[in-house]
Amino acid sequence: MAEMIPVSEAKARLSELVRRSDETDVFLMRHGRVAGVIISSRRYDAMLEEAEDLRDRLSVYEAEGVAMSLDKLEADLGLTVND
Repeated sequence: MAEMIPVSEAKARLSELVRRSDETDVFLMRHGRVAGVIISSRRYDAMLEEAEDLRDRLSVYEAEGVAMSLDKLEADLGLTVND
């Protein structure tokens, strides 16, 4: 479950929020809008690795000239595209 913390409150709780960011999404709010996100280095590295893997898989599809439906591509890449 994501945590939404006002920036003004986050300043005093930074160490705690950094620790929590390894387990959950921590959104920093300013005037009711997301102003930033705290993410642990472990989760950040995992996201970068996943993005790299997806780019590699997509380049294979492009190189092979594979044509397929969006639904099949989503399933093959493990993605969900919002309508």
